[in-house]
Amino acid sequence: MSETNYGSAGNEGEGHQRVHRHEGPYWKRMHRSWPFWVGMVLVTAAITIYVMTDNLALIPRGQPPKPLAGQLGQ
Repeated sequence: MSETNYGSAGNEGEGHQRVHRHEGPYWKRMHRSWPFWVGMVLVTAAITIYVMTDNLALIPRGQPPKPLAGQLGQ
C-alpha cells in the first residue's frame, strides 16, 4: 500500500516505452515537410506576380493614358 504508481495501468515493461528519435531541431525537420514546400511555391509565385505586374498595377506607368477621341477639345 505504500507503493506509489506514477504511470497509468498497462504502461509497465520495456515493450511499452515511447521511443524518441532525435531528428534535430524543428527548423531542419520543417524543410522535409510537404506543406512547407507548397507554401514556398505559393509565396514565390505571389512575389513573382507582384514584381512582374509593377506592384499589381493594371495600367503600366511608362506612358500616360491617351485621351479618347471625344475628349480632345474639352
